[in-house]
Formats: sequence, C-alpha cells, structure tokens
Amino acid sequence: MSISKVYSAIPHGYSGRFVTVEGDINHRGLPCFNIVGMASKIIDESRDRIRSALRNSLFDFPRSKIVINLAPAELKKDGTHLDLPIALAVLSLSQQLLPSDLQNRMFVGELSLNGDLRPIKGILNIVETAKAHMIKQLIIPAGNMPQAALLAHGIEIIPANNLREL
Repeated sequence: MSISKVYSAIPHGYSGRFVTVEGDINHRGLPCFNIVGMASKIIDESRDRIRSALRNSLFDFPRSKIVINLAPAELKKDGTHLDLPIALAVLSLSQQLLPSDLQNRMFVGELSLNGDLRPIKGILNIVETAKAHMIKQLIIPAGNMPQAALLAHGIEIIPANNLREL
C-alpha cells in the first residue's frame, strides 16, 4: 500500500480554500477508482476525464484499487479545479512521478480527454490561497497565466499546456 499527497485549492465565495488531495493504492482486490470527501457530480465525473487524459498522454492507469480523498472532507468541492492534482496523485501512487516532484507545489486545472489543461474559474482566489499557505510554486493552465500574473508577487507561477509537458 502507498500514499500520495498533492496540494490544491478551490474558489470558495470571495476567497479560496486549501485542499489536500490524498491518494491510496492497494494492489489487492478488484481494480476501482473512488473519490471521497464531499465531491460534487462534476468531480465524480473527473474519474473518466483523468483516466482518458492519462492514457492519451502515454501514462499507464494502474489496475489497482485507488481511493482519492479530498480534504477537508466537510468542505463541499465543486468544479474541475481538482482534475490535475487528482491525476498527479494517481501518477505518484503508480510510481510514474516522484513524490518529491509534488512537494511545496500547488496544482490546479481541468483536464481534457487528450491531457490538455483547460483554464479554470477563480484563479485569483487560488493564487491568494497558495500565497497564504506559503506555497513556493503554483502550477496552473497556461490559459490562466495572464490573470494569475497580476498577483504573482511572492510566488512562482508556472503555466502548463498539457499533462505531458508538466
């Protein structure tokens, strides 16, 4: 059994909320991919987007039991902001990405089926949340860079076009 941890944030009202995407993999039992932690229908649907994005970006999707927990569990999560951090948790769990590649970084972004990163709403709130939690680097969809650059003082913001590039 292995655990991964990826930091992210979601817009919440006029601010943002810090979210930890925790992953667990178990090679025993039937393969499945579950997301828990007050996820909305949109986030539940991300399972299919993530599976397709990983495969179409030439990564392997593990045939194991995968559980993703979105913490804090009592916070209702909505939107596609967490696609990228969930995908990175899966890559870390399956040892296709080193856990050290995820440390002191925050990730946000919607994934298309081919692995491209689509812009998200609420990027200014997310940048402020990253800064408040002393995150050193924030990786975002390239389409959000013009907005995020407005608040870039004190944090390195890295734009990415797709999962493979990242």
